[in-house]
Order: sequence, then C-alpha cells, then structure tokens
Amino acid sequence: MDSIDFYYDIGSPYSYLCSTQIDGVAGKHGRKVGWRPMLLGAVFKATGNEMPARVPAKARWMLRDLELWAKSYGVPFVFPASFPPNTVRAMRACTFAAERGKARELSLALFEGYWARGIDPSSADGLHQASVAAGLDGAEVLAAIETQPIKDGLRKSTDQAIALGIFGAPAIVVGEHLFWGNDRLTLVDRLLADLSGAA
Repeated sequence: MDSIDFYYDIGSPYSYLCSTQIDGVAGKHGRKVGWRPMLLGAVFKATGNEMPARVPAKARWMLRDLELWAKSYGVPFVFPASFPPNTVRAMRACTFAAERGKARELSLALFEGYWARGIDPSSADGLHQASVAAGLDGAEVLAAIETQPIKDGLRKSTDQAIALGIFGAPAIVVGEHLFWGNDRLTLVDRLLADLSGAA
C-alpha cells in the first residue's frame, strides 16, 4: 500500500485538526500515512516564515477559524493558555516513537492532550501520559529524548522537510505534490482519487 507523508509539529493547531482526519482521507484511497515529525520553529527560521498568531488581526481570525474547523470535524478544541509551546522535547518523543512504529499513536495522544486539555506536550507529565496512552514506556521515552541519536533524528526529519520545500505545518506530500494546511485535505482527497483512477 502506497503512503503519503504528513509533516507536523504538536504545537501547530492546524496540524492537530489535520491529524484527526488524514488517516481517513488516506485510507479511503487505499493509502497509509507516514507520520513525519519536524520542528516547526526550525522550518520557520530556514524559510523566513512565521506563525500567523504573531499578527494580531490574524490571531483573532485564527481562533474563530480553529473553532469552526473543530466543530466541523466533531473534535474537541480548547485554545491552550500556554500557546505557543516549546515542542522540542515533544517532537523528539515523536521521533523516538517513529522508530518504534508508534509515531501515529504518540502524536495523537500529545495532540489531544494539548489541544483538548491544555497539557504541556513537552512536560515530563504530559510526555509520560501520552507515552502510556500510545503503548510506550514513559520512562524510556523521557530518557530517549535526551540522547544524541534521537536529537539527530529530529534534525534529519526537519532538514528533509525543508529540502522538500515545506514552509509551515501541516504539510502533506503525495509523490511530487506538496500541500500546506488542514484546509488542503479536500485537494489531497481529490488527487488521491485521480491517482487511484489512473492506476
């Protein structure tokens, strides 16, 4: 089964929304999702981009937009008081989970913890809770995120994202096609349908 690649950061609200839908979109067309953690701050720095919330008018619009998308998807959403979070440890944890075949499970647990319940995704407690929910050993995850191989793994994944031309999150890569934003899922759906029809 061919896969599509989903590049994300736990601190991105639109990545959270996308994470609740992307498996369904891919599965509809016989595809799997490759969950690719990246550090969004490093992507912003490399591409000269910045988060919309830094512009007051965009920030006001974004909150209502996020609420509407969450309602449309039927998923919980509460904008965290701690936004924006430092997600370095969380994304390292997702990198470790990817090595264990659990990137999806841990990422979804971290997304839900932060965007539905306001739990800091890089805190020891938040990481431990999410790890257990994902079927991982919390203590092992907390130890692994301090090791050089995991730090290097996240850096490599982030560099790959930048090399692909990714400048924000979420980003979805289907072959040579790059889509940016939760609202592009309909276009991903249409492309996958076209590709399935051409096969």
